[in-house]
Amino acid sequence: MTTAAFLRHAGRSGAPVAVAPAPLSLFPAELAVRRVDAADTATLDDLFRTVAAAWDFPEYFGAGKDAFDDCMRDLPPRLRTATGAPARGYVTVIERAVELLSSASDEDLAWLATSLVFYRDHYRDEVQPPRGFAVVLRCTEAEVEELRDRWAAAGVTPVVVRDRTGA
Repeated sequence: MTTAAFLRHAGRSGAPVAVAPAPLSLFPAELAVRRVDAADTATLDDLFRTVAAAWDFPEYFGAGKDAFDDCMRDLPPRLRTATGAPARGYVTVIERAVELLSSASDEDLAWLATSLVFYRDHYRDEVQPPRGFAVVLRCTEAEVEELRDRWAAAGVTPVVVRDRTGA
């Protein structure tokens, strides 16, 4: 599946998580894209801190699951894309994704996986106008199956994204 196809499907009812073992094509200009390095997210507290910085959560963010849910469902509607246009969707790219929550429990990953579905549904069904929401897990080709298996065990089976151009 290509990046564009994944984002179309994720915006409907497709998996909101993709595994990308190769460089991706550019994301559509209407999406706000933030990058996170999973090397900085070994625990759930690390994840909260790193994602909060990437998406510029408010200062009062409480760094717990409920507060994280609230902030992820309240990404600014006036957020601008790299081109300055209003964002019509949100994508978090997680580099070195095999390291994501590497010191956390299986329950913490399961919570994150199901939360991503919840956020996708929220932006699709409850926000007007609807917006897309997706997460791309970047890894090496050798890590694809390990990453897919780990996420499937957590409750969400990511799609594999490979752009034809490799650019």
